[in-house]
Amino acid sequence: MNHAFPNQVVKIADLLNVPQKQRQAMMKESLRYMGNVDFAKSSPEVMGETWKIIRKYTGCDDPYKENKRYYNQKMLELSAGIDSFLREDPDPYTAYLKAAIIGNVIDFASNHAFDIESVKKQIAGSRNTALAIDHSGQLFDKLKTAKTLLYLGDNCGEIVVDKLFIRFIKKTFPGLRVFYGVRGEAIVNDVTEEDARMVGMDEEAQVIGNGDVSLGTVIERASGEFRKVFSAADLVIAKGQGNYEGLWDAAGPVTFFLLMAKCKFIAGCLGVRQMDIACLSACCA
Repeated sequence: MNHAFPNQVVKIADLLNVPQKQRQAMMKESLRYMGNVDFAKSSPEVMGETWKIIRKYTGCDDPYKENKRYYNQKMLELSAGIDSFLREDPDPYTAYLKAAIIGNVIDFASNHAFDIESVKKQIAGSRNTALAIDHSGQLFDKLKTAKTLLYLGDNCGEIVVDKLFIRFIKKTFPGLRVFYGVRGEAIVNDVTEEDARMVGMDEEAQVIGNGDVSLGTVIERASGEFRKVFSAADLVIAKGQGNYEGLWDAAGPVTFFLLMAKCKFIAGCLGVRQMDIACLSACCA
């Protein structure tokens, strides 16, 4: 069993001060679901179903709403300085790409510690941070010929660095049409249309919800509109572990995963160390 699922139930119960009787019922139903789960389901799907149980008992659709706003706002305040730092790099493409991946550290579903200052420090030190898997050259080549890019977001705060990277991509490849994919409903601190509006993502891309509450992108569960955009895209950039787990064996467009290996399982699958950053072509996933 992935410990993130029951841990998330406990975190939300603590965050919302859920009464003991209600807390016990929520945990029992969550454990009962996980004890009978179909192992063919991906982790993003399982967390999505667990999240529905959490919402049922708490009556709260977005428990992390204020936390998400905090990280979005703080990253917005830092964005001009980050943009200037990355733009001045001798290799700005790699600089923006690595910063976008480092932003993936903002994750309420993982157990590692982080805060705004630590994110700021990691981005500042990104020139000395190597990609443990580096298919960024292949991604750049695909961007040269692509007409449509679907960029799948992951977490709050991180979305601000995504916006900077997308702006750079559009300046470098001005004929490219960009869609930015978000979750259909709030789940943990994953990005939604509300987060996209807050950080002005619609200034750089056409924002589209996937119509689902999974902790990532699971094409079979997405809306027809989203699946149509996905299928028609020349290129997909998918951020984070949830999108990796949901899409790594999915049939579809050329896909590159940008992620930080925050858990042992994903690190082991990729053959990297925990907390390494990677730009991975789906054909090698």
